[in-house]
Amino acid sequence: MAGGFEAPRSWWRRSGLVPTGIGVVLAVVAGIGLYLLAGRGTAAGSSPSADAVADLEPVIELYEALNESAVDAPDAEKLVDGAIQGMLDEVDDDYARFFPAAAFEDFNASLDGTFSGVGLMLTDTPDGPVIVSVLEDTPAEEAGIEEGERIVAVDGEDVSGDPLEEIVAKVKGEAGTTVSLGLAGGDEGRRTLEIVRAEFDLPLTTREMLEGDVGYVRLYQFAEDAGERVRTDVRALLDDGAGGIVLDLRRNPGGLLNEAVSVASVFVEDGEIVSVQRRGGDRESFDAVDDAFDEVPLVVLVDDASASASEIVAGAVQDADRGSIVGETTFGKGTVQTIAQFSDGSGAKFTTARYFTPSGDSIEGVGVEPDVNAALDDDEEPVEVEDDPQVEAALDELDRLVGVGG
Repeated sequence: MAGGFEAPRSWWRRSGLVPTGIGVVLAVVAGIGLYLLAGRGTAAGSSPSADAVADLEPVIELYEALNESAVDAPDAEKLVDGAIQGMLDEVDDDYARFFPAAAFEDFNASLDGTFSGVGLMLTDTPDGPVIVSVLEDTPAEEAGIEEGERIVAVDGEDVSGDPLEEIVAKVKGEAGTTVSLGLAGGDEGRRTLEIVRAEFDLPLTTREMLEGDVGYVRLYQFAEDAGERVRTDVRALLDDGAGGIVLDLRRNPGGLLNEAVSVASVFVEDGEIVSVQRRGGDRESFDAVDDAFDEVPLVVLVDDASASASEIVAGAVQDADRGSIVGETTFGKGTVQTIAQFSDGSGAKFTTARYFTPSGDSIEGVGVEPDVNAALDDDEEPVEVEDDPQVEAALDELDRLVGVGG
């Protein structure tokens, strides 16, 4: 987004919708983003071009000169990492980021829907990582960590300027070991907590049947198999007698492009879900896949932290007149990042395309406007699903549409 960035308050507002018993020692969402996967070895998965080799000759010459003659012997790996980071720093791209090998492994794990840590869910922002969820029944919750806090130190080391992936690597560790976290930005100010690590599984989705035979599905991020999980949950709820579905995408920061198409396709039978335009190219259309539950009444619940892939789903449902969007105007991120893995196991992500809703609109800096506005107050207390005023607004909208949810 253009201009300064302020993390939406809803990112750290406790919603009470994280189901009991799930958690991860450090559950790291891949960050606000919409991702495509590139090849290994180079961003294109092929050998470097002759022009690229020629352009990089000065870099190689400097690398060799430093290794041979610098008064203090440099760390060769750090020289290479620094050169890559320097290139990304020259790109006008808030979402460009380099991952050393260990951090890249963690980043990929988040896209796979697998996590390890102390019970926190963080997301990346242009102003740095923010804790967006403290998962229930985890060491982080027991220690009293608050949503909206930032991790500024790990085991006494200042990490306030470090990228999310490096913070994750420092916090992670074997179950049963202790990590010291320095925190700032919460109601209790700057503080240090000692936390014993543990391991948990975090599902991609949760589902339940609400009063009035309304099926409720919460999707946490668009990791691998997200579409299939949503499809399975919707089918199970319909088999149990659900007369309508609420799909909750609040605080969902995005994930994989193909999973956004897959989730939208659970409800949209055919036609375009999203189009993507790369540099100098025509728009590429991504159409609905597989059979859809296109007759079931649908409400999609969003807020100001629903980003990227979440906005693709909301935009596709809205443009197809397939259901109603309820909640708040979404984050407004209309770009696509490519993930490239390099031959040494490190990798990078950078913006390679813009995406457009089926109506041809870009939501960059604008977001998806809900059909029914239902915002929470900043001081809203934690609530259960049945008492959540935004969920209640979704049920009212279903009731208006087809007489269910009342």
